[in-house]
Amino acid sequence: MAEEYRARALGDTGSSAPEKWQFGGPDARGERDIHLVLMLFTHGNLDQSGSMDAYHLRHRQRYEAHGLREVFIQDACLLPMVRDDGTEDGSREAFGYRDGMTQPTLEGTHHKPGQSAPLKAGEFILGYENEYGQLPFTPVVPAEQDPQGLLPVLDVKGSSAKDLGRNGSYLVIRKLRQDVDAFERFLSEHCHDPEDPEGDAARKELLAAKMMGRWRSGAPLSLCPEKDDPGLGKDPARNNDFCFESDPKGLRCPLNSHVRRSNPRDGLIPGDPKESLKISNRHQLLRRGRPYKDPDGEQGLMFLALNANIRRQFEFVQQTWMNNPKFGGHYDSRDPIAGDNHDPAVEGSDPKAYSVTIPGEPVRQRITGLPRFVHTRGGGYFFLPGIQALRFLAS
Repeated sequence: MAEEYRARALGDTGSSAPEKWQFGGPDARGERDIHLVLMLFTHGNLDQSGSMDAYHLRHRQRYEAHGLREVFIQDACLLPMVRDDGTEDGSREAFGYRDGMTQPTLEGTHHKPGQSAPLKAGEFILGYENEYGQLPFTPVVPAEQDPQGLLPVLDVKGSSAKDLGRNGSYLVIRKLRQDVDAFERFLSEHCHDPEDPEGDAARKELLAAKMMGRWRSGAPLSLCPEKDDPGLGKDPARNNDFCFESDPKGLRCPLNSHVRRSNPRDGLIPGDPKESLKISNRHQLLRRGRPYKDPDGEQGLMFLALNANIRRQFEFVQQTWMNNPKFGGHYDSRDPIAGDNHDPAVEGSDPKAYSVTIPGEPVRQRITGLPRFVHTRGGGYFFLPGIQALRFLAS
């Protein structure tokens, strides 16, 4: 029952239901249950050089010698942003948007332009104080199981237990299929004007930007709402330096856009930017995404997120912000990019009940029948140990 509730809360229904997953779902129990994840990263064009295959082979020989076997393998590689002159400039995801710009800043690290005040390390790393002034929950082991003294003592008065979690974190992995054809078709269908066909391309890009909250170049609508600014989009000193409090109606950046739903910043509570930031900062994620393209042509994103409390951070963002039809004063709108919108595989799903609204004055634009563009293909939650915990586990 708990798994069914979690699936509904995260939008894992219909074609994204766990029983249809490639890994991590209920059908993967027993011999295909995942106990450990190995992530390998290399530089360069690996498809041509073959270095990743050789790198993986060396690790496979080692873990198979110790009785481990592969359950699922997923290749992924960064996609380049290509300028008009053919040169590469940053990375993008399958829909064509520049990716990886918004990341929280931790105390003691370099403060990025446009970010809120640096967050407590305990929002992402176990063993340190979080934004509530508390230590996050951490896995422990009895002291007698650590005779070599590899782990620190739990920071709780009167306890002799050892802290297995300190300097570790919790990792969320999600394989997300992106239906690029459906996305481009939706944009084209709702931007075609037979009286002005030459303007279709510009209208299409504007609608795509309104749904994301950024132009595909990465330029935020909050700073350039009418026309793309590629120079701004690629500039890390400026492309994240914006807030939402001065745009309460979403006339520049729509209230239900992906960027605004996934991180409301100072615009969560109208008229109270300070409290809005305080709340938003308690639900941040450290994200690392890697696009993939399978041999059968399926493409999407291997979504990775680090957080010290999966329920308060990852699951909260998914359920309360991205998939909440009443977010921002709406009543039938979810995240237009990554939300659980209309899916024919969901029994009784009515396309009229799913919409995207583009605020405007004097008239807003409301498009119904919004289909689901991002589908879950697998996933799981994992403990990411620190170096001390790795040494303990290896012993």
